[in-house]
Amino acid sequence: MIVILSSFSAMDTFCIHRDADGISDEEIKLWLNGVIPPIYLSDGEKPSINPTRQALEETLTCLDKAQQPSLTFASGLAAATSVCLSFLKKDDHAVIVDDAYSGITNLFKACLSRWSIHSSFINLSQTPSIITKHLHSNTRLVWLESPSNPSMRLVDIQTIASLVHAHDSSIIVVVDNTFASPLNQSPLALGADICLSSMTKFINGHTDVIGGCLSTNRKDLYDILKTSQSLLHMNLSPFDCYLVRRGLNTLPIRMRQHMKNALQIAQFLEGHPAVERVFYPALPSHPQHDIYKKQGGASGMCSYVLHEAADTKRFLRELKLCTVAVSLGGCETLIESPSIMTHRSTLYEAETNEKMSDQLIRMSVGLENVYDIINDLNRALNLSMNLDSKQDAYSDRELIDKARYAMNRLDSTNAAALRTASGEIYSGIRFQSTIDADIGALSAMINDGHQDLATIVVLRRTVNGIEMISPSGNCRKLIGDLNSNAEVLMGTIEKPYRMAINDLP
Repeated sequence: MIVILSSFSAMDTFCIHRDADGISDEEIKLWLNGVIPPIYLSDGEKPSINPTRQALEETLTCLDKAQQPSLTFASGLAAATSVCLSFLKKDDHAVIVDDAYSGITNLFKACLSRWSIHSSFINLSQTPSIITKHLHSNTRLVWLESPSNPSMRLVDIQTIASLVHAHDSSIIVVVDNTFASPLNQSPLALGADICLSSMTKFINGHTDVIGGCLSTNRKDLYDILKTSQSLLHMNLSPFDCYLVRRGLNTLPIRMRQHMKNALQIAQFLEGHPAVERVFYPALPSHPQHDIYKKQGGASGMCSYVLHEAADTKRFLRELKLCTVAVSLGGCETLIESPSIMTHRSTLYEAETNEKMSDQLIRMSVGLENVYDIINDLNRALNLSMNLDSKQDAYSDRELIDKARYAMNRLDSTNAAALRTASGEIYSGIRFQSTIDADIGALSAMINDGHQDLATIVVLRRTVNGIEMISPSGNCRKLIGDLNSNAEVLMGTIEKPYRMAINDLP
């Protein structure tokens, strides 16, 4: 089960109104009596003041649970640059998670290093207390990502922030919350000093805006960042602010579907022979699953390592529905290989970092039909290892889900679902203990004018859960008359396999 923070339901309202009481009188006046804020293309009395930008920043302040107004920037990296230029100077030191977003890694290594600003890249996901060994007298910044990009590692934000502030309260803890979004993780509530998000990703959610934001509870940090925003003119344009504000209206419903799809896809990937390991925080197999359960962090992002025999480039080439691209957080499913795309000049060339697998794939799960996504992945994964690309594992999972839905909806002890060769799906349940579920599904198919049965699954509820069983004798005879090559799903819910009807014992 995905853990959704208790505040998620309140966020549904805040994403639209920012206040449970709706639109204020001041907003009604500012919005010219409209339902949504209009686009003010000009600034106010100060370059940083714009009503459209202000409407967005007020909503972000609410979502990040910040005590100071949020600030928006022209990109996520612009927001990060503003933090660094505001709080770091010559001979200062920063600690950064070692598998950070490549833009952050390059900012510290290729740019700030030229100004004698030093940095250490450390894996903080396994032992949070290790942070104290890397805090020096000149350390001014600790930069965290949870989940990290691209390996989906989680760090214990609350523990690390407490350790850092106990060591030196002047050290600023920054958390990049882009992968989780404000709906699934609240860094400021966990002790972070600054929460950063790339609004390009889930917050906007439509792959048509580049933007970033910063939130903080501390007035001293806010005043400095506000000055930098105005001084450096990294502001987000009014039109982009309008688009992001529009995107926020659907953030909760989008995130729910992203998470639902991602969990189902992660479970599918765990059982595929072309995949060696899957990293999704909501999976019990995730190394930091315990951190996830108390902190959150799951979204539509997951990563997985292909089998060593799989051809990564061919896998990417064979994808049709899923798009190979480096962005994330939009409505469409995007996939990339960090070793040959986003992180080729950082993680895969750094001698001091823990070696990332060249077979690692980063995936931003979109809002398409989950079975269409799984079908595309299954075919491409099979082809990457020269397996049978016609084996539709996704259709097996869909059939099982249809049967389970019918069973749960009508509280039946037996249910069945079948697929015809033309792709139609029919389900049935045991009716008044006289008609078996599988006969009911077959009858529905025949009554609809189809006789091209291809696959069938029959489920039974027991005290130990739901199990897959063979079709009844009457059903097997009917199946044989309709199609002697029809297949039955057997095995377990987690690992089903197909058997020809004639091979059943």
